[in-house]
Amino acid sequence: MTDKSWFYKELGASENTIHWLHGWGTSHASFSRMAELFKKDASNRLYDLPGFGNTPALSKDAGTFEYSEAFIKQLDPSQSHIIIGHSYGGRVAIQLAAKYPDRIKAIILVAGAGLQRKRSLKFKTRAFLLRTLGKLARFSDSLFKTSFREAYTNKFGSTDYKNAGVLRQTLVKAVTEDLSPQAREVRCPTLLVYGSEDTDTPPEIGRKYERLIPLARYEELSGYDHHDILSRGAYQCEALIKAFLKDIENA
Repeated sequence: MTDKSWFYKELGASENTIHWLHGWGTSHASFSRMAELFKKDASNRLYDLPGFGNTPALSKDAGTFEYSEAFIKQLDPSQSHIIIGHSYGGRVAIQLAAKYPDRIKAIILVAGAGLQRKRSLKFKTRAFLLRTLGKLARFSDSLFKTSFREAYTNKFGSTDYKNAGVLRQTLVKAVTEDLSPQAREVRCPTLLVYGSEDTDTPPEIGRKYERLIPLARYEELSGYDHHDILSRGAYQCEALIKAFLKDIENA
């Protein structure tokens, strides 16, 4: 099904709707197993974010703010909505909750990204040197018509960056952004679920979100990483999310 150019799959039928936003490099299908567990409780809309699956990309330099501005148009303006976001989808959820407090009832971040990690001096030094090398390669290509930038990307670029295609600028914006200011503006109840073995969005990010967001609840699931928290950890996430939503209704 499409709605204003955003593709989504709907599971369940209810007056209550939960909106699911997937992570980078995947599609709505990454949430299929978990969303199935909520079919009896809500209508679940599993979206393909722009540039993934069946939803057309936004502008070449779109960031999470632009994604949130596009997504708010998918939502019924007469209702307050629940958003569940994994990784990159969590970034979009934070942007939505910060700017549209009257439109967002609650957000749930599963391995949510958007904050900078603590890095060692060694890591920072290497990152600085690589950025400098990349700039030199780009300068050489523009001035001398070389192909050093392509060689640089092939050697040092991450898998996500190499596969990003038209979304490369979007990915670079995401990797370098810090949503701390937006997180401080979130006023809706927020559930933060992180896997103890996650090396992409480690628990330190969830704990930092907990400190920044006034109405945040942090939960850590032992033994799960960035991806299997959605599949192998689906039942554990279900229990935490349903308890959280029940508390909201009873508040």
